Amino acid sequence: MVTSIPLELNPEAPAERRLGALEYLGGLVLAGQGGGFGGYSGLSVDADGAGLWAISDRGHWLRLDFTRDAAGLPTGVAAAAIAPLLSATGPPLTGNVADAEGLRRDHDGSFLVSFERAHRVRRYASPLARAQPVPIPRSTQQLPANGGLESIAVLPDGRLVLIGEEALPPEAGGRTGVSPLWIGRESAWRQLGWPQHQNFRPTDAVALPDGGLLVLERDFRWLSGWAARLSRVSAGALEAREGALLAPELLAEWARPYANDNLEALDLRLGPDGSPWLYLMSDDNHSPFQRSLLMIFRLPENR
Repeated sequence: MVTSIPLELNPEAPAERRLGALEYLGGLVLAGQGGGFGGYSGLSVDADGAGLWAISDRGHWLRLDFTRDAAGLPTGVAAAAIAPLLSATGPPLTGNVADAEGLRRDHDGSFLVSFERAHRVRRYASPLARAQPVPIPRSTQQLPANGGLESIAVLPDGRLVLIGEEALPPEAGGRTGVSPLWIGRESAWRQLGWPQHQNFRPTDAVALPDGGLLVLERDFRWLSGWAARLSRVSAGALEAREGALLAPELLAEWARPYANDNLEALDLRLGPDGSPWLYLMSDDNHSPFQRSLLMIFRLPENR
């Protein structure tokens, strides 16, 4: 069973709705009773917003169906279910190989899941199907065990974007302060660099309808807690030469008193007005001191 309560953007100013370039539409604080609920690092929202799929770093799927208001925004959880992530041979994934981090729906309707520790991408024809291998660059295997493929996106032309949370080691061509970003498919890949801002690290990415890319980043500060950033790069910028360092446009950055936690999951759907509605979800690390948040923002079309 999953319960929810409404989430204010800023508890100190409940009427506040602006966050940088974003407009806050609403959100929920999610809580589960039993069944291993928690640890959600990637999500895929239905095109109509009726529900979503999420993946946990403990190796399971979460399905949520929402009650919604007249605008199509979630007001609560109507139904919830948890199912294991399966291996290629059938048994559920366990241990380090179950550390799922990124989730994205491909153009054919299948699901792509990225993993760290055992760095790889797997395709699932459906959440109850067995895993199928997806070719990725060899250099991804040089990522730190706990700093791997947190982010996966599918561009409109079908190419994948993979982003490592941490830098590659120098012996693998890594640069200090730069997270590797790969663009391609099958055996044709090009590597770019994502600049690490202070202690922020990329945790998810999603393609915009125009071919640009949104990237979610997360930081933790011992005195003030969690912080998040959302940035964008244009479709043209993604066509930069091999090894180029991207120059993302910051859309929003926030920390306390704004609602925040370990924000790791990002997806979008088009709202009734045609503008992107962004869905963000946090990984509670299975800690009683953290929360599973679902936050929804609108990105105005002129941005």
